[in-house]
Amino acid sequence: MSTADTDSKESSDQREYSTTDIHKILRASVELALTSAEYRHSQLSTLHTNIITYADKKLAQLRPAHYKSIITCTLVQNTGAGFHIANAMHWDNQHDSLTTYKHETDGLIAVVSAYMVRSQ
Repeated sequence: MSTADTDSKESSDQREYSTTDIHKILRASVELALTSAEYRHSQLSTLHTNIITYADKKLAQLRPAHYKSIITCTLVQNTGAGFHIANAMHWDNQHDSLTTYKHETDGLIAVVSAYMVRSQ
């Protein structure tokens, strides 16, 4: 099962990119990297690298030249315990955005976020 959050409102007349496209990239980065629904601690480093590398490569193709992107990836074992992530930012709501994709299986929770920030 997967869920999606696009934390900023799409403003097509202001933004030069689509948060829907960013969400698709984040989803693909997780789904391509996860070959199993099981949590394997020994594979976390490789999973992180594969997810971040794929997302970064694809966002570079989408990202306008005057934007910077920041990608985060959190992988945890799904034990049923509480799991919370919080973000705070001060930015230009007309141009900047945060897009998050969450993928959850019986064994693993993956949360990948992409910040797109206009750099003038």
